[in-house]
Amino acid sequence: MSSPNSQIGVTAVNNDKNLVELAGLHAYKGAPTREILTVNGIDYLVLDTVYGDITGLDAMTVINQKSREISIIYVGTDAAADNGKQDLLTDAQLLSDLSLPQLKAAQEYYNKMNQKYESIGGVKSVAGNSLGGPLANSVAITHPEVKSVTLNPALLPKGMVDPNKNYDNITNYFTNYDVLTGTLIALNLDSRIPGKRYDISTGIPETGEGFNILKNNHTGYIEGGKYEIGQPDSPGHGYIYDEADAHIMTSIWTGEPLYGGHSERIEINRDNLNLLAEAMGGDVLSRLKHAQEYLTHSEDIARHEGDRYSERLSRLQMIFEDSFEHMIGNPLFIGITTTSHRLTSEIDHLISLVNMAENASRSLNGVLNSPPVELVEHLFNRSISVESVFGQARSQLVAFKDEIANLTGFLQKIIHKEIPELFSGGKETLEDVLVNDILAHYKIINHNTAKLNSNIAEFQNQVSQLGENFRARDASLSASISSGAAVQHHVVMPKKNEYILQTSDHMLIGMKVKDVILEGSFEGFKGVSHRLLLPLLGGLTGLAFAIENTLELISAQIKGAMNIALSGTLPGKLLGIFSDFDDKIRSYVSSALEPIDELAATIEGLRDGLTRLTVGFPSLLESFKPYIDSAIFDQTGYANIHLYNVSAKAIHEEMELLFDDIVYQLSHHKGKSIEALCEISKRLKNNMIQLRQQVDRVTL
Repeated sequence: MSSPNSQIGVTAVNNDKNLVELAGLHAYKGAPTREILTVNGIDYLVLDTVYGDITGLDAMTVINQKSREISIIYVGTDAAADNGKQDLLTDAQLLSDLSLPQLKAAQEYYNKMNQKYESIGGVKSVAGNSLGGPLANSVAITHPEVKSVTLNPALLPKGMVDPNKNYDNITNYFTNYDVLTGTLIALNLDSRIPGKRYDISTGIPETGEGFNILKNNHTGYIEGGKYEIGQPDSPGHGYIYDEADAHIMTSIWTGEPLYGGHSERIEINRDNLNLLAEAMGGDVLSRLKHAQEYLTHSEDIARHEGDRYSERLSRLQMIFEDSFEHMIGNPLFIGITTTSHRLTSEIDHLISLVNMAENASRSLNGVLNSPPVELVEHLFNRSISVESVFGQARSQLVAFKDEIANLTGFLQKIIHKEIPELFSGGKETLEDVLVNDILAHYKIINHNTAKLNSNIAEFQNQVSQLGENFRARDASLSASISSGAAVQHHVVMPKKNEYILQTSDHMLIGMKVKDVILEGSFEGFKGVSHRLLLPLLGGLTGLAFAIENTLELISAQIKGAMNIALSGTLPGKLLGIFSDFDDKIRSYVSSALEPIDELAATIEGLRDGLTRLTVGFPSLLESFKPYIDSAIFDQTGYANIHLYNVSAKAIHEEMELLFDDIVYQLSHHKGKSIEALCEISKRLKNNMIQLRQQVDRVTL
């Protein structure tokens, strides 16, 4: 939740920041009707909710108490919720081309709410995180007048997005450490997410216990709004403040996101100068203080660095396990690196579906082979070869289950044998050289941070004084008009003081050594992973294709038996008897085909994911390189240095984006005082870039 200061003077509409917080944080808390949700200083009243729908749909309708704008917030994947298992099934089947019940339910809920509140403008915007993303986007696709904002959205089904349309009413925010969106990009599946895509720097490049950090990276929010680094009283202990909406950079004046270009031009007057000064002393100063705090903690850790290889190794193994299980984008694969229990249990369920279809087919055969005596001479006798065709499907599913067990075995080999061999080095003479260079570099960073803070404080004061100067000028002008006297006021020019930051020649050799080790280890890891895993993935994909072909054969035989059996020509007096016989056959056919269709849909989702995973596996490994980087250099706190400095660097990058818009707004004005202020802001921005580059060099 970003500071209320960032909202001062901005029209209280449902801007992207607020919708992202509602979708990523409040939606998962299950707010009751009539509850007030405060988001970035704006109150939202919960008008309506739907929880525990049979399709798995959870959603809430809220109204911005200031703008009176109504929004629907769709809840993302929540397996623990009522009917939450339907979320997992929907996630798995999003890879197929099915028409999903949750998408239909989301559309129906929008129509209901839009009609209910039509008298006050209807629903103006929708939002969602994870599975809630495609639910929101599906509404915006069919209703271009509705704005959709999503955070780390899942896919829409194949064929739903028109590649020739821009969908300018849809904005999707991707966070850089979310496994799901990283996987979608690696597999070139993000084309099935319509609209604009903006990448924001938020999240923690770790996994944590029980997948908590992976989940938080996906929702964009951490419980309590901060992630604890280290233990109390230990070197470098502190917190990273991580909330997705705080990392969405918007114009100080208009609230527009700053990712698609500059914000709309504003008039530089007293009020807007005051807004700029308040932002400098509020949100900007607060964010930069966080960055400075992170760097101070990193320096403390560097003073106490040592070699903890076993900890680095176990961290790397855990990251590999969690990352692989999530990279395929199908919840059935969770646990594949350990016991594969979830997927093998699902295969057992699929085998039971084969048994159900087989029993129904046996019953169908009984009817086909024993028609009423009056109809015998008029019908063709046709039965289904139950034992052979269903036995083949069962055997293929058992083979698929065995191959899953083999895949788990190979993953265990990578985790417990190959990873220790690939990352058995990394300390030796590197420790002292790197730590000493880090400390020398931090000394310069500390000096430059203090100078930058002074620069910003002076800039804030200059903006504030110029705003007051404008007020006094307006007052003098008004008095002169009333009295007929000459204007006595003169504009005071802001003083352009020099704030030159120190350059650093440290960390160049140290980072070069680190990069050489990282690249060599990573390339070796990729080679081993490809050699062991790709053949198994290819075999599993082939088996999935074979199962689909068998299911198509079963379906064809069942339908064919019915068509042939009922294709005779009957005298009129026998039509009543035939109608009863026809109904009985069709009932058994439906009972046989229903489990086959469910089985085919699940296999299609598994096969589609496996196929894309096989093709995109090299790219997927590249997306996990930051995690491997952090694990390789987790020598007594190196990983924590990385976490702190990545977060500090993200803040500096965001401030650069903000100041780029400030420079743009202050440029091309005729007033010399504004020109001077613009020149000061340019210098300040350049100093921010220099400091960010120095932080980047000490980011491990």
